[in-house]
Amino acid sequence: MPVISRTCARGLIPVLVVLAGPSLLGAAQAGAQQPLPDARAHHQLVYDEAERLVYLVGGSTRTSSGYHYFDDVWTWDGGDWIRAGSLPFPRSSHRVVYHAGRRSLILFGGGFGQAVKAEGVVWERRDGEWRAVGGHAEAGRDEPGLCYDRRRDRVVLFGGWDRGSTFRGDTWELSGVDLVRVDSTGPSPRAGHAFLYDPVRERCLLFGGRGPEGYLADTWEWDGDGWARLPASGPQERWFFGSATDDENERVVIFGGSGAEGDLADTWAWDGSRWKPLDAEGPEARGMAKLAFTGRNLVLFGGRRMITEGFVDHQDTWVLVGDTWERRR
Repeated sequence: MPVISRTCARGLIPVLVVLAGPSLLGAAQAGAQQPLPDARAHHQLVYDEAERLVYLVGGSTRTSSGYHYFDDVWTWDGGDWIRAGSLPFPRSSHRVVYHAGRRSLILFGGGFGQAVKAEGVVWERRDGEWRAVGGHAEAGRDEPGLCYDRRRDRVVLFGGWDRGSTFRGDTWELSGVDLVRVDSTGPSPRAGHAFLYDPVRERCLLFGGRGPEGYLADTWEWDGDGWARLPASGPQERWFFGSATDDENERVVIFGGSGAEGDLADTWAWDGSRWKPLDAEGPEARGMAKLAFTGRNLVLFGGRRMITEGFVDHQDTWVLVGDTWERRR
């Protein structure tokens, strides 16, 4: 539908619809390619279990004068990206999870520029509309970890950096529509880490990120009562990497990110007890690529590559089928 409306505005499609016969119109549609979301980083990918669609939400890209912040929302059906609406306002460095108990998307954190940076409002997408449902002013931050704990039917927040660019190491939980701070000692302050559900251990798993002391590669889990550091090693220190829960293979997967020596292009899987490298050549090295489960495999979109002259943002789409990366767009 977005393709039709956009082309209609240019005055092209009405001519084809009226003048083309069925066979010609079918050929024209078969030859047309759906548009892609713009190249970007700091966006979010999330799988909506009820709709069985992957959602791409917001993000940003560098321009000659600073940054452009996106307010667009797209869906991925396994073959094409389809424009599916807009956010209330542009947003970058946020997090989005699917809340199975509410059958909705929950968005928190991020913002755009200095005007709306690291706000503490919880947003929910229900019936195609976004609305503010609660939050806490002291919880506002960019690049936090946000995990939906399926076992406990609870959204958990950890870390990020606040309006003063201070790394945070606090834990919050979404109780109803209010964010409540939890008094618990755990991982050191950080941002740009992975925080997502481990389907084997049925807990929220945390890995890596960057804090005041530099890049990190530690692994932790949150069980609802407290934090526990796991005796696991594997991926090197990094932040801004892609991560997703692969329910088909009962594992957590991470890709790429940025470390002390630059951007990375490796893929690792957590099986509930250890990290295992996947011999999966695929996307080129980058940070801020995003991953999401599709109901069968994992999809990756975008990210940012550091080069000597500056930064390059991507708009490519890859799918991890088993242990093999396949480029789709």
